[in-house]
This record gives sequence, C-alpha cells and structure tokens, in this order.
Amino acid sequence: MIRVKRNEKISTETWIVIIGIGICLLIMLVGGLITRSISFVTGVLVGGAYGVLNFKLLEYTLGKALKMPPAKAQTYIQTRYILRYILTGVVIYIAIIFPAVDVIGLILGLIANKLSVLFCKALLKNLP
Repeated sequence: MIRVKRNEKISTETWIVIIGIGICLLIMLVGGLITRSISFVTGVLVGGAYGVLNFKLLEYTLGKALKMPPAKAQTYIQTRYILRYILTGVVIYIAIIFPAVDVIGLILGLIANKLSVLFCKALLKNLP
C-alpha cells in the first residue's frame, strides 16, 4: 500500500504533470464520445487508470530503492521494471480478448502520462 504523508507538499512540476495527464485523457475521451465509441472511451479510461497506477508504482519503487545499498537497489529496480512490463502485457492481453475495451483507446490511455510529461518538460523549459 502506498501512503502519502499529509504534510508532504506536491511540487509545481508534479501539479503541471497531473493537470497535463487530465487534459490528455479528457481530449481522448471527448474524441471517443464524438465518434460514439463507448469501447474506445472504456479503453482510454482503463489505460489512463493503469498508466497512473504504473507511474505511482515507479515512484514507490524509486523511493524505496534510494534507501537501499546500490547493488541491492539495482536488482530491486530491475525486478520491479520487469514486473511492471509483465503486468502491462497482461492488461493489454485482457483488452484484446475483452471486446468492451478498445485496444487503441487502451494504448492511448497508457501513453497519456508520457505525452503529458513530454509536453510539460517543453513547457517548463520555456518558462523563465
């Protein structure tokens, strides 16, 4: 279970990324609603939710690894990396066999946070 301290403040960059993820997902959802594809919308929602969960798991893994000796941290990060990708493969496989979830929508939902990070990086680079 991931616990967030109540006194912990979220940085401006993190808020920008969170808002960016929301905007990316919203654009994809509106596109799916315009085309009247409920399976696409479902795919974007499932992919977006899993993408955010995967991002939080990465944050948790890195936070825990920073408290370990270097050799142990490397092994820990590598095994968690493989587990996250296996889990991603399972999610995509389930979307393929489950017709109510569009695979393209799922993949777009999965990459929404990556697009948001790239966009925010470019935006923050241009700020004074």
